[in-house]
Amino acid sequence: MDLIVNYLFESAIILGLLTAFYRLVLHAEPTFKFNRFYLLLSLLVATIAPILTFVVYRTIAPEGEVYVGNVIEAITVYAQNTKAVVVPVVAQSSAFKWLYIVGCIGLLVRLLFGFIRLGGLAGKVKLVSYEGYKVADLPGQFNPFSFFHVVFVNQSRYSDKELEQIMIHELTHVKLKHSWDVLLLEVLLIVQWFNPFAWFLRSLLKELHEFQADKQVLKKGYSAKSYKELLLFQATGTRLLPVNNFNQSLTKKRFTMMKKDKIQKLFSLKSVFSIVTISMVAVLFACELRDVEPEMTQEEAEIKEAIENTNAQLKASGPVFFVVEEMPEFPKGEFEKGEQALRMFIATGVKYPLEAQAAGAFGRAYISFIVADDGYVRDVKVARSSGHSILDDEAVRVVSSMPQWIPGKQRGKAVNVSYTVPINFSLNGGDDIKQQREKNKKKYTPEEQAQMIKANKEKGVDIIFNDDGSIASIVVDKNGKATPVASN
Repeated sequence: MDLIVNYLFESAIILGLLTAFYRLVLHAEPTFKFNRFYLLLSLLVATIAPILTFVVYRTIAPEGEVYVGNVIEAITVYAQNTKAVVVPVVAQSSAFKWLYIVGCIGLLVRLLFGFIRLGGLAGKVKLVSYEGYKVADLPGQFNPFSFFHVVFVNQSRYSDKELEQIMIHELTHVKLKHSWDVLLLEVLLIVQWFNPFAWFLRSLLKELHEFQADKQVLKKGYSAKSYKELLLFQATGTRLLPVNNFNQSLTKKRFTMMKKDKIQKLFSLKSVFSIVTISMVAVLFACELRDVEPEMTQEEAEIKEAIENTNAQLKASGPVFFVVEEMPEFPKGEFEKGEQALRMFIATGVKYPLEAQAAGAFGRAYISFIVADDGYVRDVKVARSSGHSILDDEAVRVVSSMPQWIPGKQRGKAVNVSYTVPINFSLNGGDDIKQQREKNKKKYTPEEQAQMIKANKEKGVDIIFNDDGSIASIVVDKNGKATPVASN
């Protein structure tokens, strides 16, 4: 359910952004063809962009990471991350599920009933041919309309001149295939019925269709005055003059657009700006930026292995392993499984403490734990502090609340397996953590360097320092038993 809610959430935001842009920038422009293209493209982007994922990798330096057991990829918890807060809450709400399903079914039934009613109307009258299209002469007081290749009109209500204008108007809808737009918008409303921007987009596209058809009538040589009188009659049912104080919303907009027969010079700039905006929104929601570290050298791999082997000497309720024949498995989520389900559990379970947000506290906490031979999580500890106990405590709380795993096995026997998970607490997208880690990178004086070199030499460890006093590398004699030293 998380995936569905996440899709609906992102799609609604995209549709809202692009619709708001149209209303502010393009709505008043008489460039009906481009405006229609923009609205339909917005609908396409809002439908497809949340599904697509383009991963962009950024190479970063390791910056003195700590290797402690099986290190899971870091999980970041952002302060005031609306999506991270809203999606899990909504996805876990049974009330939302049923309300959403009922809304979708209701609008689907409404659409099907419309088709049935339209088919029934067409079946009651004789269809005549007009310029290769079909016309249904229906009795009653209703405004003429078209659906695909059929025009519905009560011919007895109008004069011959008015019928000519009506047919030009309605056949413009038919030739430009406006019915397909209407059908696409109805399908969108079934899925996004809760999104006010979906309804707004529907009304914008509907009025745009009318603008296009009105323009075609005037192109055929009919006067704006007589055509306005016809629109007033359709809107009110009374023969009125097109006076200035008439305030029937859509009809008034159609009158206004009839006067805009020249494309403004700024439109070319607006059109380019529109395409750029759509592209940026699509890329923003479809791309995922991931930090990757350069591949480890053989020397770095040996250091990591030595550190893990040293940490493996820790005891819980028996020997602790890092790699076994059958690794432990986190319980599967509704859509995720394995490590992805674990990451989702932690990401949605961690609550960024309000006190920490107010104090501007952030950092990365390394939390080590053991998946015991019975599948339960034990010995949850802070392997490396974030620098703020309130953040460490929250990370420990969530890791301690993990459900029972499927235990790991070695030679068919359940065993204890150690893990470490880094949890980032970030206030501004991760830059604060990187800056703080660079700031806190420890620098050793020449005297401290000499003492560390001497003390660790006896353990089979050679430490090499940078010119600024920070540790450059740690070389472990793989034939000896060493206790490696990790830089801050």
